[in-house]
Amino acid sequence: MKSWRSNAVRGVQVAREREPYRRWQRTPLTGRVRAPARPEPKSYHLLASSLIVALATSLLITFPLHAKTLNIVLLANASTQGTIQQLIHEYEGQNPGTTFNISIVQLNSLTAKLNTLVTGGQPPDIAEITTSLLQNYASQAVDLGKYTEGQQLAQRYLPSLRPFLTSGNKIIGIPIEATANGLFYNKALFEKAGVHVPSNENEIWSWDEFRQAVAAVMRLPECRMGVVLDCTVQRWSNFLYQANAKWISDDGKSFLPNKAGAEQALTFFRSLAQQRLVPTSSWPGKTDAGQLFKTGVAAMMWSGNWQLKGLVEGGTTFEFGTTYFPKGTIRAICPGGEFFFAFENAPNKDAAAKFLLWWASPETTRHYLESLGGSFLSPIGDLKVNYGRYTGYLAPMLSDLNATPEWVSVDLARPALNVLQNDILNELILSATGRESAKNAILNLEKLGDEAGVPKKIQ
Repeated sequence: MKSWRSNAVRGVQVAREREPYRRWQRTPLTGRVRAPARPEPKSYHLLASSLIVALATSLLITFPLHAKTLNIVLLANASTQGTIQQLIHEYEGQNPGTTFNISIVQLNSLTAKLNTLVTGGQPPDIAEITTSLLQNYASQAVDLGKYTEGQQLAQRYLPSLRPFLTSGNKIIGIPIEATANGLFYNKALFEKAGVHVPSNENEIWSWDEFRQAVAAVMRLPECRMGVVLDCTVQRWSNFLYQANAKWISDDGKSFLPNKAGAEQALTFFRSLAQQRLVPTSSWPGKTDAGQLFKTGVAAMMWSGNWQLKGLVEGGTTFEFGTTYFPKGTIRAICPGGEFFFAFENAPNKDAAAKFLLWWASPETTRHYLESLGGSFLSPIGDLKVNYGRYTGYLAPMLSDLNATPEWVSVDLARPALNVLQNDILNELILSATGRESAKNAILNLEKLGDEAGVPKKIQ
């Protein structure tokens, strides 16, 4: 007869046969045989793994591992800064993990602001800048040609803008919009004076015809000012370029190389001031031309398309129009615009370059321009933009811009010209007010160029 112990052992053996996948163990304290818990089915593990992955993914979306905050400096501009910020927020929505810290500064404080940040080793990732200043930062700017095909990118833009956005083989900036100097007139005053304004390219005034037209309107008792224009080198430079002259020679070795053209421009502008066709409140008074024109007592304003939004939307007490600039030796105007550029030594230069190339796309540029209502010009040559109610106002400016030789932009883009702005303006004021002859003004301007080392600065 078998003992109870042998029966127990046999029971264990039967259990092992029925459940062969279990590993049976004897407990250390009681010596009893015990089986571990049955393993969970594979489907359970797969479900758990899926839940973990899903949770991790949601956390990554909410809290990106590579979140970046780009510091961007924008120019204070009531016409554009709100729309630029709107597009920046749209970019943030399209690129989770990228945010912007926006600073807004006045144009006259921009250089000091940027230089302070650069000197302190904390350059912003991106800055908005004007045509006259961009080349000053060419050596510090990210070369966008490293992120895309540079020549194709440059060729996308108007010929008048390319000299500003390129430096040697580098692509240093992306145009935000294009601007063009333009001529505005008070329709009521011209109609009352019986003076016809050019309505097509075949009717463009010569300089003498322009002067005679303004003088005729000025004879009206209600017309107290002839043509108002800002007291700046850039605004006066339209006369220089229309005389087929430039500030700096192509080889960079001389200042005012076409002295006869420069003298012609200085003499003509002096005649406008001498006949009181240019008010002293403009030259040398430096009163804003837009504010003077809005009074309704000025015949014309020599300004640009950036005035349109304020004039149309802000409303005026009179109807105004735009016409073509007068022709000197040639047709020419000062092109311009604003640009984005990125600093090479900034911490997020790759992310900054990505944003700049996003802005450079035709779709983004069109969206921006049409969001402004159409008051600014497209920097992209073949881009179709709906300029809306501004179409008629812009037509003469676009015509003048297309007639402008590319060398005008090359001349305006030279950093040396910006360095000499204040000294040049002082000489122009002395000439315009008759305190200095045109010939002496040219001699003094040449001396300024030599003292400033123009060739060295250009090189």
